[in-house]
Amino acid sequence: MVFLKIIKENLVLSFGQLLANKLRTFLSLLGITIGIFSIISILTAVDSLKNDISGSINSLGNNLVFVEKWPWSFDFGEYPWWQYVKRPNASLKDTRLLSKRLEKADAVSFAVGIQDAELKFLAKKVTNIYALGVTHQYNDAFGLKVVQGRYFTPSESESGLPVVVLGGEIAAELFDEDFNPIGRTITILDRKVEVVGVLKKEGGDLMGFSFDKNAIMPYNFVNRVVNLDPDRSNPQIVIKGKDNVTIEDLKGEIISVMRAARTLRPKQGDDFAINQLSLISKSFEGIFSGLNVVGWIVGILASIVGGFGIANIMYVSVSERTNIIGIKKAMGARKSYILIEFLIESIVLCILGCALGLLLVYFLCGFLTEQSGMVFALTASNSIIGVVLAIIIGVFSGIVPALKAANLDPVEAIRSKG
Repeated sequence: MVFLKIIKENLVLSFGQLLANKLRTFLSLLGITIGIFSIISILTAVDSLKNDISGSINSLGNNLVFVEKWPWSFDFGEYPWWQYVKRPNASLKDTRLLSKRLEKADAVSFAVGIQDAELKFLAKKVTNIYALGVTHQYNDAFGLKVVQGRYFTPSESESGLPVVVLGGEIAAELFDEDFNPIGRTITILDRKVEVVGVLKKEGGDLMGFSFDKNAIMPYNFVNRVVNLDPDRSNPQIVIKGKDNVTIEDLKGEIISVMRAARTLRPKQGDDFAINQLSLISKSFEGIFSGLNVVGWIVGILASIVGGFGIANIMYVSVSERTNIIGIKKAMGARKSYILIEFLIESIVLCILGCALGLLLVYFLCGFLTEQSGMVFALTASNSIIGVVLAIIIGVFSGIVPALKAANLDPVEAIRSKG
């Protein structure tokens, strides 16, 4: 109880000293504020980006795999890049075989894409569209969120009828808000097609997996009206595993079926790539690690500068209060009491700088969330890191001036003119 009373009295005294010297206090806070802001803003940004990637993967489903010619991450090793060029592209034939033989898959779909397509309705035009030609189970694989109309039927898919499901952003640009686009005829790939559905507008994310700018049509229609170049249309087989099947088990079955289909000998390597969304998140890990290192380096350097500033202020504070310290010691104040008094003042100063830094991060998160559409949030764990770091800086900055104050000779201190 006595210790807590001493702490309380020293806190009151510390705040009084800081308020009595407002300009000096403010200048001392700057270094700590910049240091905490640098570290916590980077940590917050990295955490927010990781959460965005994780949310993207979860929204699409973490049991999706993509069979393609090229892997999403390259580790050439003994397999040189030119060997990838010689690989055959994924095909509709492969898709049908996998759909027939895979027991651990819920949906198997084939998809091709055409970049920079143009879409017209009356006098309006939307450019930079990604036109997708897909087989019917594409909807089952991705769980497309149709908010108006419907997805095309199996017979429309097999017959290659000219129907399209539009991404939410395309529909918003092409049609007025109160206009019903279902059943309307638009022009895409220089062909007239009927709008049968509109997808929910999702907004962008870091991984770029959004159907907002996509126009989804039956593969048989796209293949009939466009001369598809396999090396430019990114043919891929999208496979969704069953809920009770692990991604590794699914990949193992796919490899077995694909190798048998392509008559690969046991010693031959795979001539196809099996990609999954986690490969993209792993590619960001190096970037995130680098950002964390930069944030800590800049923050620690700024904090060291701020710490020296606070240490200097604490020396000045000891010098100004030397005679008061002498009187306290003459009246029986222990060294520990004097030590705690100045340490608390140093720590309080650092925590105030930390609070200001965290407040700046909070407002920055709100600004970035509003501007980018992504969610940036200051988490409790990062706030705790900032506070702990501020306390450590406060202790190291104040310990030497506090020891000097605690070891003053009472008689010499009282005679001082400080």
